[in-house]
Amino acid sequence: MSLLRRFNRAVARGVRAVAESPWIKFLTGTVLLTSSLDEAIDTLVADLSALELGAHHGVMLLGFVNILSSLPDLLDGLVGTLAVDDEQGAAAGSDAAEAGDAAADADADDTRTEAAPSRRLAA
Repeated sequence: MSLLRRFNRAVARGVRAVAESPWIKFLTGTVLLTSSLDEAIDTLVADLSALELGAHHGVMLLGFVNILSSLPDLLDGLVGTLAVDDEQGAAAGSDAAEAGDAAADADADDTRTEAAPSRRLAA
């Protein structure tokens, strides 16, 4: 395979990764939605009731769709992150519990050995 063909494939993969990123979709959707709302907010109800649609209404719809299409991927990532955090927290909690149990057992052993001589003396 030629060097130029490998370079083109690498660039295409990089561009595709950026273009399909849920964060980029969410960001562009937010920018499109806020900028179109800024332009249309004063006349939105009047324009829709009279069916006078302009470009800003289409941009608003496109921004809304971009935000909605990015949410499933973002929520999947959030759920995965929370699941990993829960697993790590559970592992750390069980390690701490085991350490606490070992310390309690050691304290109980110390108490028994200290109490045993006094019982012998009293008997």
